[in-house]
Amino acid sequence: MHDDDIAIEDRFAGLLVLLYAQPISVVSQLPVTAVITEGPQTSLRLGDTPLLLPDPLDTIARRLLARQRGHTTTGTLSDSPWLFPGAFPGQHLSHPHLRKRLNRRIYSRPGRASALMGLSTQLPAAVLTELLGISPGTATAWTQSGGNWARYAAELQSRSQPAG
Repeated sequence: MHDDDIAIEDRFAGLLVLLYAQPISVVSQLPVTAVITEGPQTSLRLGDTPLLLPDPLDTIARRLLARQRGHTTTGTLSDSPWLFPGAFPGQHLSHPHLRKRLNRRIYSRPGRASALMGLSTQLPAAVLTELLGISPGTATAWTQSGGNWARYAAELQSRSQPAG
């Protein structure tokens, strides 16, 4: 996360895999519009509801948006619509190429599984589906092996109530 010697694209993609359990095939196809900047806040749309990115991930996302988007923009009038532009104009980076780049730094498959396991103990399946864009079946399978969500709504409500 903090290693500036790693290409910003690889850092951001790897963090999406390790923190938000995103498949590399999904990460490689993220459009620039998936990153939402509103004032000092940066969000990322992976599912139906944008995720508010914590610092320093928000800074990395903003830097990724601000950089020259790939060598294919040389001689063109517009930036690529992709967060991870490919070798040909208008195309995103292929997921096998991104996987190869990330595998130099992380083991993406076990890392994604670990992230899903951790998230499934913190959030119910419906929330995982909405925030991460994973299928309801996948979310349900992971939460069944993780947390107990029978009291989730009551606990959420009690967190928003002032103590007293």
